[in-house]
Amino acid sequence: MRVQREILRVLADADRPLSSREIAEELRKIGIYLDARTVRYHLQKLDEKGLTVKPKKYKRVITEKGREKLRRSLVYERLEEFSERVEYNIHTSTFSLDTLKGTIPTNVAIIDKDRSGEALRILSEVSHVGVSTSNLVAVYDEGEHCGELLVPEGKFAIAVVSNTLIDAILRKAGVTTKPEIASLLHICDGEAEGFSEMISYKGITLSPGWLIIKAGLTSVYKLATEGSGDVIAAVRSFSVYAMDTVKKELRRAEKAGIGGILSISPPPNHLSLPWLSTRRGEILILAGVNYLAPLEELGLKPDIRINEYFIDFTEFKSIDSVG
Repeated sequence: MRVQREILRVLADADRPLSSREIAEELRKIGIYLDARTVRYHLQKLDEKGLTVKPKKYKRVITEKGREKLRRSLVYERLEEFSERVEYNIHTSTFSLDTLKGTIPTNVAIIDKDRSGEALRILSEVSHVGVSTSNLVAVYDEGEHCGELLVPEGKFAIAVVSNTLIDAILRKAGVTTKPEIASLLHICDGEAEGFSEMISYKGITLSPGWLIIKAGLTSVYKLATEGSGDVIAAVRSFSVYAMDTVKKELRRAEKAGIGGILSISPPPNHLSLPWLSTRRGEILILAGVNYLAPLEELGLKPDIRINEYFIDFTEFKSIDSVG
């Protein structure tokens, strides 16, 4: 029922318990006109389902069950959610190629603290292969802040550079990029040999890279140790008229240690994506999250957060200097 869904949404957006009168006022802002008594009726139904509770007399909050119910009911509204997060990160990043300072979008793995040494050893082993945007990392112990994340007790966080930084760099140079697909790319002896899976960014609510890793499709550690494996590559499109600017800025980025660019292709593009117009160029980028993929592959069970936290670039160091 739409009314109950909107009541749950109001409670989810609130930072405090709300009364039926306050909920009715919020509903009026979106064109739902109910008196407080009718709102109370619906709240009683939501209480019975375990979706809301009354911590204070006459006031309600949403429960975790209620949040999950709301999340499922709004799934169609959340289409394009991850693409919108990427767009937000591109716009919000303050990083400057000139100073190598400013906040950047990151990917973060949260693992059990007692496995931190093992995790850093694994990342050190794969760092020489060049499978991501940057070989730099930032590490945080329990109780420390990793961007806006407070690392939980008993945990350890490792942050790596997201390939969304490439988009942010180009945006500051006046070039707008568009996420197109994330793909599974096979590499053997340093040569890309083709794609086996692709996920479009269009209409998706989760990170395609996260989905590929959690599906167990990557083999980055095998690539690092045996010379052959599957990695995640992202495709961005841009106006072909910006080709010279794109090449110039990405050369500058590479000199600063920010890379992972496999190709910059004019149309007809490298992948011949049928929906791209003839005026769109294409960038094929090794995903930043590849750096964290071996932690999943080798059973460390990381909680991987993609493009959720901003961290200043100056906090990142070489993996070999982290102890």
